[in-house]
Amino acid sequence: MTKLQNEAYRDHVFAYVEHEDTPRSLVYQLELLAKVGFKDIDILHKNLCFASFVAFK
Repeated sequence: MTKLQNEAYRDHVFAYVEHEDTPRSLVYQLELLAKVGFKDIDILHKNLCFASFVAFK
């Protein structure tokens, strides 16, 4: 990436990826659903770092 632009650009891209592409915890995601108005929230399946959940307003 430094050949594309410079080290500052590389650092910017890596910081963006770390912030935007890092998975959030299941608890964080469920609390966020509740915060934006979902009432019925249920975890359908969880295995290691993968989860399936459903929510209804």
